Amino acid sequence: MLNNFLNKLALNFKKAELKFKEWKYIFPDFLFFFLSSKKKSNSSSIIFVGTVMHGRIARIAKWIKREDNRMLILVCSENGFAHKLSNDSFDNVYLFRNKWHLKKILHNLDHSTNIFHLFGPPYIAAYEAVKEVKLGFKVFDYQDLMITNFGLTPPFNYMKNELIKEEIILKTVNGIVNHSLELQAAKKYYGKINAKKLFFPNYTDNDFFQLKKKTLNNEIHLVYVGSIHSAYRNKDYFGGTQLHWLIKTLNEQKIHLHIYPAPTNLKEHIVDYIEMDKSLPYFHLHESISQSDLSKELVNFDFGILPFFHRTNKKSDNKRIYSTTLKMFNFFEAGLPIIIGEDVNFQNFMANKYGGGIKASWDDFHHLKPLIEKNNYESLVNSIEKKRNNLSLKNKINKLLDFYNLIGEE
Repeated sequence: MLNNFLNKLALNFKKAELKFKEWKYIFPDFLFFFLSSKKKSNSSSIIFVGTVMHGRIARIAKWIKREDNRMLILVCSENGFAHKLSNDSFDNVYLFRNKWHLKKILHNLDHSTNIFHLFGPPYIAAYEAVKEVKLGFKVFDYQDLMITNFGLTPPFNYMKNELIKEEIILKTVNGIVNHSLELQAAKKYYGKINAKKLFFPNYTDNDFFQLKKKTLNNEIHLVYVGSIHSAYRNKDYFGGTQLHWLIKTLNEQKIHLHIYPAPTNLKEHIVDYIEMDKSLPYFHLHESISQSDLSKELVNFDFGILPFFHRTNKKSDNKRIYSTTLKMFNFFEAGLPIIIGEDVNFQNFMANKYGGGIKASWDDFHHLKPLIEKNNYESLVNSIEKKRNNLSLKNKINKLLDFYNLIGEE
């Protein structure tokens, strides 16, 4: 109990420290915004605007740069930018300190020839962009939507504010890039959304393809990549990424589990896992790793896992039914078949498109070796290697560029 209290205290202190950093310059930035004049630019740019850096954004930007001669610009929060999720594709990167600093940046970039590719949640940056940008065309890119967590009655005040922003964004932008199917649930709450829409799953990144060995050894090694959270966090929301149950059951089955936390995970998020890594022989906690190096690491394991179930948290079932995750495509880039919880419908659908998914029940995860033995490992790996090129960013990026052009012609 004492450790939980101290960990909560450390996390709250970290949040307060970041909030102080945000507010430290708010008054001078407020003055600078109102006193400065708008700069002119004749260049045509694609401007990515978001609060927290998402891994898919840099991947998309890289392939756009290979097909399009427009400048690429990133606008992101200082506190939300992670170098391990970025790359060198952006010609300019602007990191904002607070809302007024962000407004100043957007004010100078607002030109009729520019496409603003907004992303979230969280929505501080995207929301300010839909208010401030008057001349450029706005596209909203989402993987997750806030509304699919708890509907219109979330348990946290900040989520209630985010829902207001989310609805305004969805109903204001010119186009929506759907990486998942969560907009289907959102429309039940928000009503009609008139923006043009593009279905554009994350897809695999050809630069990261690895050739995988096609046989299994006596000891099985599973790998998970992404956000994890300690047990003291709110289970209603974070329960899906509190993987203590999985670590313990796999350790009892003598199946190795490797976890690479997301670059955005703070130490306070993973204190439990540090302790379990010391005490459980079949659990291995690694350092987070950049997107550019990830597949070279993942290729050493046997299966990726997506261990998500309705029972682990109180989010709406819509979240798991319609959601997607970038880690699925990271696994396929490394040639790994994926063991997937049966409750995540869209993720199972996409995995089957690549021919590399094994649907697993809750009971299956507690008796995993029989399920693994039912499947032909070589056939799974061969299917992934055959299909991942067609369903890749290299072959699909022009769908997004055509969508930009369609929006720009309105």
